[in-house]
Amino acid sequence: MQEKDGQFVLPVDGQSAQLAIGRAQALLRAGEFKAARTQAQDGLDAFGPYPGLYLVLGRAHAGEDEDDHDKQAERAFRMGLVTFPDDLDLLAAYAEFGLAGDALDEPGRVSRGRAAAARVEELAPDSPQARELYRAGETGTKWPEPATVQRYDARSALSGGVDVRTAAEHAEQAAAAWPYDRRLAVRAETLVGLARPSALLARIVVRTPYTYALLAALLGAAIALGAPALHLPAPLAYSAVLVLLPALQQQYLLRRARVRARARLPVDYREPAPGAPDVPSATRRERWIGAVAVLVAFGSVTGSVGWYAARAAEYPRYEASVPESFLGLPLHTGDEVSAAMEERVAGTPLPPGARSFSGVYSSKEKGVAFLLFGATGDLHSEDPAELITAMRSGFSALGEPEDFWKADPGSLGGRMECMRYRLDQRPLSLCIWIDKGSLGIVATPAVADHVSLPHLTRELREATLHPTDRGTA
Repeated sequence: MQEKDGQFVLPVDGQSAQLAIGRAQALLRAGEFKAARTQAQDGLDAFGPYPGLYLVLGRAHAGEDEDDHDKQAERAFRMGLVTFPDDLDLLAAYAEFGLAGDALDEPGRVSRGRAAAARVEELAPDSPQARELYRAGETGTKWPEPATVQRYDARSALSGGVDVRTAAEHAEQAAAAWPYDRRLAVRAETLVGLARPSALLARIVVRTPYTYALLAALLGAAIALGAPALHLPAPLAYSAVLVLLPALQQQYLLRRARVRARARLPVDYREPAPGAPDVPSATRRERWIGAVAVLVAFGSVTGSVGWYAARAAEYPRYEASVPESFLGLPLHTGDEVSAAMEERVAGTPLPPGARSFSGVYSSKEKGVAFLLFGATGDLHSEDPAELITAMRSGFSALGEPEDFWKADPGSLGGRMECMRYRLDQRPLSLCIWIDKGSLGIVATPAVADHVSLPHLTRELREATLHPTDRGTA
């Protein structure tokens, strides 16, 4: 300070710094966070450390409400407090910034905010800064989350069926009458956001949060559990999260309202409006509703996941009994062809626990007409494509098939692929089926078309496999 004509005045640099602070504050109130940061940083570079410049720099970073800017905001506040450790405005702003953090994700930030608030209480317990911080929550006790206070104020303003536009107008008038009151500014911005036609879902959540939570949990449970009960695809059960859209819209609107409120507040602190109500604890009825909603949501999610997991592990259980005859052809045993088939079955790799079966149907007149080979067991974790490839590899000596097609697997489900080979001008047609409980091949040394061969394969498959505990194919 310098004395001039008996009065103390700021030096020229000090006056220029105050002008820079004023310009930065104006930009901050207008929501021009980037310009405010530039103005504050230019002032620090030109005039050195001033608490008002650090204050604007920190709040302009915090106003962006992004992780990177939050780090820069804390850096600005802490740099200012290194030079001005007892500046109440800086301490109060740092406390407010720290207490706005998430106690689970950012415990250090919240802890430092508590320490700054305690320092304000220690330095000036009757100051506007201390009273403003006390209204957010008593120093040294658990601080209400800003969103909790915000939701309570908005719900109170809309209680009794008050029209949201009317409530927003009254809130704006109160905030204009007390421009230094952060809580009134947040309430005004919140109600303005909720008054938009697109905010219908968010308004429902704000007005009746516990009813919404219970209904959303019940509806989500109906979707999450109904989908597996009706054997619908799992993605349909995932759509239960859509019941959270109103809550997500509310969260977004409230967050943006807090950002706008911070921008409109003057940087310095003065008396807030008197008589602000405390945020009451939830009633016993509300706690019960919340607990039921949480239990329903948790139970439906775990139940749906468990249901789908159990369904994925299901497989159809069969009792394999090779028919004694097929299409009038007897089942042959004890001859050379049957012995060769049994030898081939014994040397074929099968999934663990699978039980094989085989059969040869022939007559003296027609010779070998049909060959049957297969296995039953728990195949639910096997890759059908890999199993089919492994079964086809048994015929690799025949070369590439001259025809290949996919066929309807029939009533037992699964998948079926058919193909035709030619070896030394002699045809060999076969169909392979696979489901979660069985696999098999039906082959015939004859030319078969795309209709008859799958039909015969389905018929022999269904005559051989007898479901004992039907699961999902």
